[in-house]
Amino acid sequence: MTTDLPTLEQPTRWQRGLLSGLIGVALCLLIVLLWPQMGLTASIFAGEKAAWYLVRSSGVVAYLLLSASVLWGLLLSTQLSKTYVSPVISLALHNYLSWLSIGTTLVHASALLFDTYYAYTFGALLIPFTGPYMPFYVGLGTLGFYIMLLTTLSVYVKGYIGQKPWRMLHYTTFLGYIFATLHGIVAGTDAALLGTTFGVSGLLVLFLTLYRILNRH
Repeated sequence: MTTDLPTLEQPTRWQRGLLSGLIGVALCLLIVLLWPQMGLTASIFAGEKAAWYLVRSSGVVAYLLLSASVLWGLLLSTQLSKTYVSPVISLALHNYLSWLSIGTTLVHASALLFDTYYAYTFGALLIPFTGPYMPFYVGLGTLGFYIMLLTTLSVYVKGYIGQKPWRMLHYTTFLGYIFATLHGIVAGTDAALLGTTFGVSGLLVLFLTLYRILNRH
């Protein structure tokens, strides 16, 4: 998340390949690290709880990608990233992380349609606060997804809506991040295992936000 993005430029082919490769390696490492901690084995794909395990694992990965996107966006709005990374690569990475988080969140939500324990419908997934499981906190997750989708898409219409309206819209990223965090802490079945993850993510976002505010005055 950032409120002072430079003009959106297209990275070169090798830059896109490098970013995609790095992100792919990072995702593989995340899966390897999280797999045993969540008690998952290869046999889950043949079991009746496969959808539930997919909901859990994709939710964790989606939150980690969201955290990475928000943190990188905050770095992008300071001089910290500009000192070490090309602005074009920095902006492309921020964009890639945002879309990966959105895509993984879609997997997270869609898998609920195949869960045998909770009877989720398309309507319950799309309309906040209407689902059968913890409707308020799951609804916050839905709202957080809509906010992140809107702010990610807004980058492509920045030239049409103007810098100031776009900046104000992009500030809602903080609200989306808070909603997603509350959703994960309260409604997530792996919240006890991921307490440190939520804490570290929140503290880093708070630190970089304060750094950005103080650095501007």
